Amino acid sequence: MQGKTYLHWSHTIKAQSQNMAALDKMLEMKVRHIDFEKIYVDVNIDIFTQYKGKNITAFPFAGIAGVISFMSEYGKLLLQKNINSPFLTIGPAYQYFDKKAAYRGMNEAGELIKKRGLPKEIDLPLIIGVLGSNGLCGKGSMEALSNLPITIIKPDQAKQLCQNKNDPAHKYTIYVIPFVTTDLVRYSEDYDKEFTSKEYYEHPHLYTPVFHSKYLPYLNIIINDIYWENKFPRYITNHQMRDLVQAGQSRLQAICDVTCDLEGSIQFLKKYTSPSDPIYFYDPISEEVIDKFETRRPNNILYMSIDFLPSQLPYDASIAFGETIRDIVPEIALSDSKKPLAESGLPKYLQDATITLHGQLTDKFKYITHLRNMNEKLKENQNFQPKKALKKVPSYFAIKLEGHLFDTGAINKVFDQLQGQIKFNVVDIQVGQDEFHESHVVIQLFSKENRELMDKVEKVNSLCDTLNIKVSVE
Repeated sequence: MQGKTYLHWSHTIKAQSQNMAALDKMLEMKVRHIDFEKIYVDVNIDIFTQYKGKNITAFPFAGIAGVISFMSEYGKLLLQKNINSPFLTIGPAYQYFDKKAAYRGMNEAGELIKKRGLPKEIDLPLIIGVLGSNGLCGKGSMEALSNLPITIIKPDQAKQLCQNKNDPAHKYTIYVIPFVTTDLVRYSEDYDKEFTSKEYYEHPHLYTPVFHSKYLPYLNIIINDIYWENKFPRYITNHQMRDLVQAGQSRLQAICDVTCDLEGSIQFLKKYTSPSDPIYFYDPISEEVIDKFETRRPNNILYMSIDFLPSQLPYDASIAFGETIRDIVPEIALSDSKKPLAESGLPKYLQDATITLHGQLTDKFKYITHLRNMNEKLKENQNFQPKKALKKVPSYFAIKLEGHLFDTGAINKVFDQLQGQIKFNVVDIQVGQDEFHESHVVIQLFSKENRELMDKVEKVNSLCDTLNIKVSVE
């Protein structure tokens, strides 16, 4: 409604292309949009999620509901393959009154596994990898899985389990691997170097993904709860999945994607699903998306990507959510949305979460326009992924640009210069919050010919000199 205040998760703060139409509508209707994703308390806020505080609307329910509904769908998948499994006793999350009732359904399946075991046709051992297991959604997924007879193992134990396929213990347990970020990538210069998640988040272009080669071949199921941005490498690409299948090295049957980043950390998340139509199938050879199970496509991977999972446990989620926002609703109601943001009466933490006001992006979120324009420029380059550790590729170069890249339009001129014979990939973006703060962008450049690459670098250097942009080698 025109000029009203809306609180919701808009999924626009990373300029997600699929939600830009909704953002445009909010601007057109001059609504005051306060985004739950940005409501933090007791924080020192940086523009791109480097928060030292707590998001008041962060809950585990997406991970919980995701696992419940997914295991229901997995049981149906096995049945379509003429495999009767204990998972058929589990229904989708929305069919249960609350979490406790859903867990009773999970426990019933667990008791059947303990008594009768898992069918060997599943391709035992049954190994589930939970990506982002230490986040709130990941903890929710682990909590839900704990209602089944699980054995938690370390990532490096998966290979040995698969080599000993006839171990009778496999029949009576589900192996679960909690993956954290440091399991998924390695420092490009030294694979043995230890590092922290914080270091990786700040300098992702210095790291190479290894999950697809080191662990993916041993997993039957992936539950994806990991936080991801465009600056991070993908953990599974279309090409990597196809290569594993063609080499006969894939056991992957199904994915439950809780994070739901379209073509994000897992590239073949091609569309969102819904409770009434919760899954699709991905053919890793043809890269086709198929709506229904087909026996003639034995390598198809079931994919569940419902992007509003907490609503599948409405009783528990509503109580927790209501308790959380109870104190902020009066503050919003008593504020004046007709006044400028700083004079509206909103407390600082709600001002920092306000994305649109009076038909414009607020100052803190003006960067969305710049990212949106840049995403358009990068469309033809976004799928490029180097196959080797980047520093070992002769015709590879990484440069860092620093200065007023977006508010002056300099970044667009640089991208225009890069178009042509080389490939490029933006791996890190930090946008200045206003005209007083500089931005920086790290760009990887690739070419078959080193001479072409160096020629481009020289031209970018010359251009940046005229634009007062600092260029450094990464």
